Amino acid sequence: MKDSLKGYLALASGLTEVSKKKAVTAAKALVKQGEATAGQVQSLADDLVAQSRSNREAVATLVKYEVDKALGRVGLASSDEVEELTGRVRALETELRAVKSAAPVRATKAPAAKAVPKKVAGA
Repeated sequence: MKDSLKGYLALASGLTEVSKKKAVTAAKALVKQGEATAGQVQSLADDLVAQSRSNREAVATLVKYEVDKALGRVGLASSDEVEELTGRVRALETELRAVKSAAPVRATKAPAAKAVPKKVAGA
């Protein structure tokens, strides 16, 4: 197998980020060695970039799953649970503000002063 083809396969199967420039360089190496046409170069480069993006997304999903699982074992809420509870709290706050603004305002009186008993003479 030629070195350029090995390089292409390493880029395609790797979990590292592949820039468009790296992908084009690897594909052009195949063209120079007569292993690919100019039209295939663009297709190969696009495939490499798409595969790289897909690999990054898969790794991110796997890491999120493992972190959520570990947090669950120690009793911490997952980000999805926190998001759900945050939404519920906001909805309740909105409802409470609506109820408070619709409730009639009651005038509150100061409590009446108590009469202090006078000292009774001879007691």
